[in-house]
Amino acid sequence: MTDRLRLFEIVDAEQNSFSPMVWRAKLALNHKNISHETVPVTFVQIPAEIPKACPNVTAPTVPTMQVGNDHGIQDSLAIAEYLEKTYPDTPSIFGKTESEKNLHRFFESYVSNKLQPAIQGLVILNMYKQQDPQNAEYFKTSREKGGKTLEQLAGDKNQNIKDLKANLGLIHGAIKQGKFVCGEQPGWADFTLIAAFIWFNSFSPEEFDEAVLSAFDDNVLRGYWSLAQKLIY
Repeated sequence: MTDRLRLFEIVDAEQNSFSPMVWRAKLALNHKNISHETVPVTFVQIPAEIPKACPNVTAPTVPTMQVGNDHGIQDSLAIAEYLEKTYPDTPSIFGKTESEKNLHRFFESYVSNKLQPAIQGLVILNMYKQQDPQNAEYFKTSREKGGKTLEQLAGDKNQNIKDLKANLGLIHGAIKQGKFVCGEQPGWADFTLIAAFIWFNSFSPEEFDEAVLSAFDDNVLRGYWSLAQKLIY
């Protein structure tokens, strides 16, 4: 008998799950078709709700997955590694070899460092607007601790779109070779990319269409996004 799994996910005022880090874990769970519950929390609920369910978690963040009655696993990669080890008879996340896993991690780093900064600039103001008053205040205060306003952190919209399109070039080329980044079936590299797209689309759907789906003179990324929908639930 397998342990009950409960995934803590952050939601906005409309109860929409938006975190790209959470979605990496959710996509891995959905890919493996593993039964689990999701537990919605807001920014201000995280410090109390997660340690209450998972006493071993002393610095609560999302995603955290509760395994059984009281053990928590933090970080999307750690969750994916746990799933890969615990459910070996389900579709693989990382492939069969260590070298395959290393390629997935390289792609993860590319998404985190080359795509997500531009996406953050394009969504940060709408993220703020889509929180309830208490969470909006938390969001604004925590993001502005470094000395920059939300508007300054957003930067120039046109430059963000330009940067994002430029860094999507290699990804566009890879996807042209198969259905997914990983080929005929999705894997961790795809989950990191799809999760970033979900985050972008959740808050700025018009810019998402312009900067991603319509970034190239073909339907490669639009087709990719369409295929990804089977994993987004």
